[in-house]
Amino acid sequence: MKLSIGIVGLPNVGKSLLFKILTKQEVNIANYPFCTINPNVGVVPVKDERLEKVAAVMESKEILPAVLEFVDIAGLVRGAHQGAGLGNQFLAQIRETDAIVHLVRVFQDEDIVHFEGRIDPMSDFEAVEDEIRMKDEQTKEKINLLSAKPQLVILNGKTEEAPEVLIHKINELGFPYLIMDLKSLETVLPLMEAALKQIFGAFLKLLDLITFYTANENEARSWFIKKGTLAPRAAGIVHTDFKNKFIKAEVINWQKLVEAGSWHNAKQKGWLRLEGREYVMQDGDVMVIKHG
Repeated sequence: MKLSIGIVGLPNVGKSLLFKILTKQEVNIANYPFCTINPNVGVVPVKDERLEKVAAVMESKEILPAVLEFVDIAGLVRGAHQGAGLGNQFLAQIRETDAIVHLVRVFQDEDIVHFEGRIDPMSDFEAVEDEIRMKDEQTKEKINLLSAKPQLVILNGKTEEAPEVLIHKINELGFPYLIMDLKSLETVLPLMEAALKQIFGAFLKLLDLITFYTANENEARSWFIKKGTLAPRAAGIVHTDFKNKFIKAEVINWQKLVEAGSWHNAKQKGWLRLEGREYVMQDGDVMVIKHG
């Protein structure tokens, strides 16, 4: 299950810097609009301490965390829905994603030019939201609407620089938001790691995802699924053949497995549950699939 998240906003708000922090990839970051024309794409493993503990208990040789894909989309401008600033191309790129990070500049820095010559976070936020909405109004088929995509707003700057009126507007629209000074995060590793944890956690909540695990002596893996997913569908994410051939699965909560110290001990204690096709997966389940 590959989930793709598009980073959107006006030019020069820090999108490529956010992409670099998220993916640890070197990208072209420049003090002029449209330095990103073709989108940068990065696949990011989501660090998970629970997975590391499961891997230790199962003595797995390799740890493979679930991933999120981030797409750094070039800056939108007013009139993008009519093609301004290659707008149609960029809006089409957003359509291919599962969710959106809307990055808004709230920081003050005269050395970094603003595309419109003045810093007005409320106006900037509304400009991008309006372009997304107006593009939807042009769309004949009313499916996969840009404005219906789950959205996280990140305000790039210090907390005191974020206008209350903008925060009120974001709350009114029902979007979750984070305030982050990306420039300072880039240079302080512990701050960067904490910020990544915040962003990943916000997206799991926004997309209504839970995590389950598979593990043996070769590898331990985490997998993202929608809350409410049944066991056969979860098995199908591990391997497409498993969905139709699914019979039962041995399941244990990751904490109970760690407490037992091994899969064998968990079985001896009677802590493994045998679950069938109607089982609804729970966050933190460790699963061994029985298939035909």
